Amino acid sequence: MLNDIQLQMEQHNERNSKLRQENMELAERLKKLIEQYELREEHIDKVFKHKDLQQQLVDAKLQQAQEMLKEAEERHQREKDFLLKEAVESQRMCELMKQQEAHLKQQLALYTEKFEEFQNTLSKSSEVFTTFKQEMEKMTKKIKKLEKETTMYRSRWESSNKALLEMAEEKTLRDKELEGLQAKIQRLEKLCRALQTERNDLNKKVQDLCAFASLTTGTEVEDQPHGIPEELALQGPQAGEGFGLAQTTGHPEPPEQPGALSTGLAPGQPAEEAADSAP
Repeated sequence: MLNDIQLQMEQHNERNSKLRQENMELAERLKKLIEQYELREEHIDKVFKHKDLQQQLVDAKLQQAQEMLKEAEERHQREKDFLLKEAVESQRMCELMKQQEAHLKQQLALYTEKFEEFQNTLSKSSEVFTTFKQEMEKMTKKIKKLEKETTMYRSRWESSNKALLEMAEEKTLRDKELEGLQAKIQRLEKLCRALQTERNDLNKKVQDLCAFASLTTGTEVEDQPHGIPEELALQGPQAGEGFGLAQTTGHPEPPEQPGALSTGLAPGQPAEEAADSAP
Protein backbone atom coordinates (compact mmCIF):
# COMPACT_ATOMS: atom_id res chain seq x y z
CA MET A 1 0.00 0.00 0.00
CA LEU A 2 2.79 2.41 0.84
CA ASN A 3 4.49 1.62 -2.41
CA ASP A 4 1.28 2.17 -4.33
CA ILE A 5 0.70 5.42 -2.49
CA GLN A 6 4.26 6.49 -3.23
CA LEU A 7 3.84 5.64 -6.92
CA GLN A 8 0.62 7.58 -7.07
CA MET A 9 2.28 10.53 -5.35
CA GLU A 10 5.12 10.46 -7.87
CA GLN A 11 2.66 10.25 -10.72
CA HIS A 12 0.73 13.15 -9.24
CA ASN A 13 3.94 15.13 -8.84
CA GLU A 14 4.90 14.51 -12.44
CA ARG A 15 1.44 15.46 -13.57
CA ASN A 16 1.52 18.58 -11.39
CA SER A 17 4.94 19.56 -12.77
CA LYS A 18 3.66 19.13 -16.33
CA LEU A 19 0.58 21.13 -15.49
CA ARG A 20 2.76 23.82 -13.88
CA GLN A 21 4.96 23.96 -16.99
CA GLU A 22 1.90 24.18 -19.20
CA ASN A 23 0.47 26.92 -16.97
CA MET A 24 3.74 28.85 -17.23
CA GLU A 25 3.78 28.51 -21.00
CA LEU A 26 0.15 29.55 -21.16
CA ALA A 27 0.92 32.51 -18.88
CA GLU A 28 3.79 33.59 -21.17
CA ARG A 29 1.57 33.23 -24.22
CA LEU A 30 -1.16 35.17 -22.49
CA LYS A 31 1.34 37.85 -21.54
CA LYS A 32 2.55 38.10 -25.14
CA LEU A 33 -1.03 38.25 -26.34
CA ILE A 34 -1.78 41.00 -23.82
CA GLU A 35 1.28 42.95 -24.97
CA GLN A 36 0.29 42.52 -28.60
CA TYR A 37 -3.24 43.59 -27.74
CA GLU A 38 -1.94 46.68 -25.93
CA LEU A 39 0.31 47.57 -28.86
CA ARG A 40 -2.60 47.08 -31.21
CA GLU A 41 -4.80 49.23 -28.99
CA GLU A 42 -2.14 51.97 -28.98
CA HIS A 43 -1.85 51.73 -32.74
CA ILE A 44 -5.63 51.87 -33.12
CA ASP A 45 -5.78 54.89 -30.78
CA LYS A 46 -3.13 56.64 -32.83
CA VAL A 47 -5.01 55.82 -36.03
CA PHE A 48 -8.24 57.10 -34.50
CA LYS A 49 -6.54 60.28 -33.34
CA HIS A 50 -5.08 60.76 -36.81
CA LYS A 51 -8.47 60.17 -38.35
CA ASP A 52 -10.04 62.61 -35.89
CA LEU A 53 -7.49 65.25 -36.82
CA GLN A 54 -8.11 64.62 -40.50
CA GLN A 55 -11.85 64.81 -39.89
CA GLN A 56 -11.44 68.06 -37.99
CA LEU A 57 -9.33 69.45 -40.82
CA VAL A 58 -11.89 68.38 -43.39
CA ASP A 59 -14.69 69.83 -41.26
CA ALA A 60 -12.83 73.11 -40.94
CA LYS A 61 -12.26 73.24 -44.69
CA LEU A 62 -15.89 72.33 -45.31
CA GLN A 63 -17.08 74.99 -42.90
CA GLN A 64 -14.83 77.55 -44.56
CA ALA A 65 -16.15 76.55 -47.99
CA GLN A 66 -19.72 76.72 -46.68
CA GLU A 67 -19.09 80.18 -45.27
CA MET A 68 -17.63 81.33 -48.55
CA LEU A 69 -20.55 79.81 -50.42
CA LYS A 70 -22.97 81.45 -48.01
CA GLU A 71 -21.30 84.82 -48.50
CA ALA A 72 -21.46 84.37 -52.28
CA GLU A 73 -25.13 83.41 -52.07
CA GLU A 74 -25.89 86.40 -49.88
CA ARG A 75 -24.08 88.68 -52.26
CA HIS A 76 -25.89 87.11 -55.18
CA GLN A 77 -29.20 87.45 -53.33
CA ARG A 78 -28.51 91.10 -52.64
CA GLU A 79 -27.68 91.64 -56.26
CA LYS A 80 -30.80 89.70 -57.26
CA ASP A 81 -32.97 91.74 -54.92
CA PHE A 82 -31.45 94.90 -56.24
CA LEU A 83 -32.13 93.81 -59.81
CA LEU A 84 -35.66 92.75 -58.91
CA LYS A 85 -36.30 96.08 -57.32
CA GLU A 86 -35.02 97.79 -60.41
CA ALA A 87 -37.16 95.58 -62.62
CA VAL A 88 -40.29 96.31 -60.54
CA GLU A 89 -39.53 99.98 -60.62
CA SER A 90 -38.99 99.86 -64.34
CA GLN A 91 -42.19 97.91 -64.82
CA ARG A 92 -44.12 100.37 -62.70
CA MET A 93 -42.67 103.21 -64.64
CA CYS A 94 -43.53 101.35 -67.86
CA GLU A 95 -47.10 100.99 -66.73
CA LEU A 96 -47.30 104.60 -65.69
CA MET A 97 -45.55 106.11 -68.63
CA LYS A 98 -45.65 104.08 -71.76
CA GLN A 99 -44.25 107.02 -73.59
CA GLN A 100 -40.83 106.36 -72.01
CA GLU A 101 -40.79 102.66 -72.87
CA ALA A 102 -37.87 102.91 -75.27
CA HIS A 103 -35.83 104.90 -72.80
CA LEU A 104 -36.48 102.36 -70.05
CA LYS A 105 -35.51 99.53 -72.39
CA GLN A 106 -32.23 101.27 -73.05
CA GLN A 107 -31.68 101.62 -69.32
CA LEU A 108 -32.42 97.92 -68.83
CA ALA A 109 -29.89 97.01 -71.53
CA LEU A 110 -27.38 99.27 -69.82
CA TYR A 111 -28.00 97.56 -66.50
CA THR A 112 -27.58 94.13 -68.08
CA GLU A 113 -24.26 95.24 -69.58
CA LYS A 114 -23.13 96.46 -66.17
CA PHE A 115 -24.10 93.16 -64.62
CA GLU A 116 -22.08 91.28 -67.24
CA GLU A 117 -19.14 93.58 -66.62
CA PHE A 118 -19.49 92.87 -62.93
CA GLN A 119 -19.49 89.13 -63.63
CA ASN A 120 -16.39 89.53 -65.79
CA THR A 121 -14.64 91.53 -63.09
CA LEU A 122 -15.50 88.79 -60.57
CA SER A 123 -14.05 86.11 -62.83
CA LYS A 124 -10.93 88.21 -63.42
CA SER A 125 -10.48 88.80 -59.69
CA SER A 126 -10.71 85.03 -59.07
CA GLU A 127 -8.05 84.42 -61.75
CA VAL A 128 -5.83 87.08 -60.19
CA PHE A 129 -6.26 85.44 -56.79
CA THR A 130 -5.23 82.03 -58.18
CA THR A 131 -2.17 83.52 -59.90
CA PHE A 132 -1.24 85.35 -56.71
CA LYS A 133 -1.54 82.09 -54.76
CA GLN A 134 0.73 80.31 -57.25
CA GLU A 135 3.29 83.10 -57.00
CA MET A 136 3.17 82.87 -53.20
CA GLU A 137 3.88 79.13 -53.38
CA LYS A 138 6.81 79.76 -55.71
CA MET A 139 8.17 82.42 -53.36
CA THR A 140 7.91 80.07 -50.36
CA LYS A 141 9.86 77.41 -52.28
CA LYS A 142 12.53 79.97 -53.17
CA ILE A 143 12.74 81.15 -49.55
CA LYS A 144 13.23 77.57 -48.31
CA LYS A 145 15.95 77.02 -50.90
CA LEU A 146 17.69 80.25 -49.88
CA GLU A 147 17.51 79.26 -46.20
CA LYS A 148 19.18 75.94 -47.00
CA GLU A 149 21.91 77.77 -48.94
CA THR A 150 22.46 80.23 -46.08
CA THR A 151 22.83 77.38 -43.56
CA MET A 152 25.29 75.64 -45.89
CA TYR A 153 27.36 78.82 -46.40
CA ARG A 154 27.25 79.54 -42.65
CA SER A 155 28.64 76.07 -41.88
CA ARG A 156 31.35 76.55 -44.52
CA TRP A 157 32.25 79.91 -43.04
CA GLU A 158 32.49 78.46 -39.52
CA SER A 159 34.74 75.62 -40.72
CA SER A 160 36.98 78.03 -42.65
CA ASN A 161 37.15 80.37 -39.66
CA LYS A 162 38.14 77.46 -37.43
CA ALA A 163 40.82 76.37 -39.91
CA LEU A 164 42.07 79.97 -40.08
CA LEU A 165 42.37 80.13 -36.28
CA GLU A 166 44.26 76.84 -36.27
CA MET A 167 46.60 78.13 -38.97
CA ALA A 168 47.17 81.33 -36.99
CA GLU A 169 48.04 79.34 -33.88
CA GLU A 170 50.38 77.14 -35.90
CA LYS A 171 51.98 80.27 -37.42
CA THR A 172 52.61 81.74 -33.97
CA LEU A 173 54.24 78.46 -32.90
CA ARG A 174 56.35 78.39 -36.08
CA ASP A 175 57.35 82.03 -35.51
CA LYS A 176 58.46 81.20 -31.97
CA GLU A 177 60.45 78.22 -33.25
CA LEU A 178 61.97 80.43 -35.98
CA GLU A 179 62.98 83.05 -33.43
CA GLY A 180 64.63 80.36 -31.30
CA LEU A 181 66.46 78.96 -34.34
CA GLN A 182 67.58 82.43 -35.41
CA ALA A 183 68.95 83.05 -31.91
CA LYS A 184 70.82 79.73 -32.06
CA ILE A 185 72.18 80.62 -35.53
CA GLN A 186 73.40 83.98 -34.22
CA ARG A 187 75.15 82.27 -31.29
CA LEU A 188 76.72 79.74 -33.66
CA GLU A 189 77.88 82.54 -35.98
CA LYS A 190 79.48 84.32 -33.01
CA LEU A 191 81.17 81.07 -32.00
CA CYS A 192 82.39 80.48 -35.58
CA ARG A 193 83.81 84.02 -35.75
CA ALA A 194 85.55 83.50 -32.42
CA LEU A 195 86.93 80.16 -33.59
CA GLN A 196 88.08 81.74 -36.88
CA THR A 197 89.94 84.54 -35.07
CA GLU A 198 91.45 82.00 -32.69
CA ARG A 199 92.53 79.84 -35.64
CA ASN A 200 94.19 82.83 -37.30
CA ASP A 201 95.98 83.67 -34.06
CA LEU A 202 97.13 80.07 -33.67
CA ASN A 203 98.34 79.93 -37.29
CA LYS A 204 100.29 83.12 -36.69
CA LYS A 205 101.80 81.67 -33.53
CA VAL A 206 102.72 78.47 -35.38
CA GLN A 207 104.37 80.46 -38.15
CA ASP A 208 106.33 82.43 -35.57
CA LEU A 209 107.36 79.21 -33.82
CA CYS A 210 108.36 77.60 -37.13
CA ALA A 211 110.44 80.63 -38.04
CA PHE A 212 112.03 80.58 -34.60
CA ALA A 213 112.70 76.85 -34.89
CA SER A 214 114.24 77.24 -38.34
CA LEU A 215 116.49 79.98 -37.01
CA THR A 216 117.60 77.95 -34.02
CA THR A 217 118.19 74.67 -35.89
CA GLY A 218 119.38 76.20 -39.13
CA THR A 219 116.97 74.06 -41.18
CA GLU A 220 114.34 75.22 -43.63
CA VAL A 221 110.89 73.83 -44.01
CA GLU A 222 109.96 73.04 -47.60
CA ASP A 223 106.92 71.96 -49.48
CA GLN A 224 104.50 73.41 -46.88
CA PRO A 225 102.15 76.37 -47.38
CA HIS A 226 103.29 79.55 -45.64
CA GLY A 227 106.31 77.73 -44.16
CA ILE A 228 104.18 75.71 -41.66
CA PRO A 229 105.06 72.04 -41.07
CA GLU A 230 102.20 69.58 -41.54
CA GLU A 231 102.46 68.17 -38.00
CA LEU A 232 102.42 71.68 -36.48
CA ALA A 233 99.51 72.83 -38.64
CA LEU A 234 97.49 69.84 -37.55
CA GLN A 235 98.40 69.85 -33.87
CA GLY A 236 98.14 73.59 -33.05
CA PRO A 237 100.33 75.87 -30.94
CA GLN A 238 101.06 73.26 -28.31
CA ALA A 239 102.73 71.11 -30.99
CA GLY A 240 104.98 74.00 -31.90
CA GLU A 241 105.91 74.49 -28.28
CA GLY A 242 106.54 70.78 -27.98
CA PHE A 243 108.70 70.93 -31.08
CA GLY A 244 110.82 73.71 -29.61
CA LEU A 245 111.03 71.87 -26.32
CA ALA A 246 112.10 68.69 -28.06
CA GLN A 247 115.17 70.49 -29.42
CA THR A 248 116.31 71.35 -25.93
CA THR A 249 115.27 68.43 -23.77
CA GLY A 250 114.40 65.65 -26.22
CA HIS A 251 111.06 64.94 -24.47
CA PRO A 252 108.19 66.66 -26.31
CA GLU A 253 104.97 67.30 -24.43
CA PRO A 254 101.78 65.67 -25.74
CA PRO A 255 99.84 67.99 -28.07
CA GLU A 256 96.44 69.29 -27.03
CA GLN A 257 93.36 69.58 -29.19
CA PRO A 258 93.12 72.79 -31.25
CA GLY A 259 90.56 75.34 -30.14
CA ALA A 260 90.24 73.96 -26.63
CA LEU A 261 92.32 76.77 -25.07
CA SER A 262 90.34 79.87 -26.03
CA THR A 263 86.81 78.42 -26.16
CA GLY A 264 87.03 76.61 -22.84
CA LEU A 265 85.63 73.39 -24.34
CA ALA A 266 86.23 70.04 -22.78
CA PRO A 267 87.79 67.39 -25.09
CA GLY A 268 84.38 65.72 -25.61
CA GLN A 269 82.09 68.78 -25.34
CA PRO A 270 79.95 69.42 -28.47
CA ALA A 271 79.97 72.77 -30.23
CA GLU A 272 76.19 73.32 -29.76
CA GLU A 273 76.55 73.43 -25.96
CA ALA A 274 79.32 75.95 -26.38
CA ALA A 275 77.08 77.98 -28.70
CA ASP A 276 74.27 77.91 -26.13
CA SER A 277 76.61 78.99 -23.36
CA ALA A 278 78.29 81.70 -25.42
CA PRO A 279 77.24 85.31 -24.63
